[in-house]
Amino acid sequence: MEPLSIRRPDPPEEAQRAAILAALVAYSDPRAGPREWPEHDLCLLLHDDAGKAAGGLWGKAFYDWLFVELLFVPDSLRGRGLGAALLARAEEQARGWGCHSLWLDTFSFQARGFYERLGYTVFGELPDYPAPHSRFLLSKRLGADGARVEADIRQVAAPSAADRAVILEPLGAFNNKQIGASAPQTDRGLARLIENDRGEIVGGLWGDVYYDWAWLELLVVPEAGRGQGLGSRLLAMAEDEARALGCVGVWLDTFSFQARGFYERHGYEVFGTLDEFPAPHQRFFLRKRFAAE
Repeated sequence: MEPLSIRRPDPPEEAQRAAILAALVAYSDPRAGPREWPEHDLCLLLHDDAGKAAGGLWGKAFYDWLFVELLFVPDSLRGRGLGAALLARAEEQARGWGCHSLWLDTFSFQARGFYERLGYTVFGELPDYPAPHSRFLLSKRLGADGARVEADIRQVAAPSAADRAVILEPLGAFNNKQIGASAPQTDRGLARLIENDRGEIVGGLWGDVYYDWAWLELLVVPEAGRGQGLGSRLLAMAEDEARALGCVGVWLDTFSFQARGFYERHGYEVFGTLDEFPAPHQRFFLRKRFAAE
């Protein structure tokens, strides 16, 4: 049995996240189905009347779904139908990439009603995110034909971190203003690396903290390390650190070909499900609320 160890990186680096993701993809893609699973980044930028990029939409397509991670229209451009236009363009591009559905999330102080008017439905909710607000997960199945909306929206061919920041930074400022926060509550301290005796990253955990909840983005244990309790140790480390950071709970997602039973054995419960992600599989969203001390 290959000797493996868990290390907390300080500070975590993007290359370490990429190594964990590569291990997870190598495990997941063959189980998702006998085909290639390309990923596509989507960046649609809005420009203000002076020509400066001032908002837009950021998303990622994989496993036949498009996830809309960020959408923001600044005050100076509201009332022109640009939010609906951004989603229409995203839906059109999703069809072009072969996606059949979209999903996204929003807070109770953001735009749930806007998305519902455009055909999105809530499939999951995280309460107290942060209290007294909630975070909602919504999805939409695409029809054969979508809306055609003309607007001054530019799709970036090779989106960069700087393009994402154009959308993320004003959206974060808007969110903090709504809840009275002075700064974004984010942290990458949940990272843990599984390394072999040669110092190579062969698995691990990656997550962050936002508004009183910890989100576990990645968790993978290599085949050589299974049966040693490494997954349980990673999860316990993340939960302990989340408690120390003042979180009320942890949430994550897993596919039907991954580890739903593992998480449920550790006290997580399913609060949202997306079918055909990709067909015939499902994507499950799970949460664990910490007991009050």
